[in-house]
Amino acid sequence: MGIIRARRKAETRSLLIDAGLRVFAERGIELGSLDEVAQTAGFTKGAIYRQFPSKGAFLLALFEQYAAVARAGAGARQAPWFTPLTLQFAAHAMRDPLLRRRFAVVLAEAPDGASAEGQLLRAVARVLRPAQPTTQ
Repeated sequence: MGIIRARRKAETRSLLIDAGLRVFAERGIELGSLDEVAQTAGFTKGAIYRQFPSKGAFLLALFEQYAAVARAGAGARQAPWFTPLTLQFAAHAMRDPLLRRRFAVVLAEAPDGASAEGQLLRAVARVLRPAQPTTQ
């Protein structure tokens, strides 16, 4: 793959992820569509499928971007999509054991902070903590 083509591919991927973060934060994971993401980014849905094999793979890429921001600290967490996606991913993690484990790692690695976003991450971590077996 040539350098120009590789740059275009990386730029397209970045634009799609940015649009996905905004669309899914605004509309939710269930209601947001890949068509909306593509349109927001200025592409067709085919562009998404050239970059990602499925909606699940696209959502995983969004989660990885989200995780990078969560780990970066309070300044990065000011993105307008951060809090809504925290709640979206937390809701999905309650039903998806794999996402729950991945999210727990992200939450453990996220730096503490006194910001509202930091407090939210700590609260989500407490909620997602596996239930401790009770002894009788």
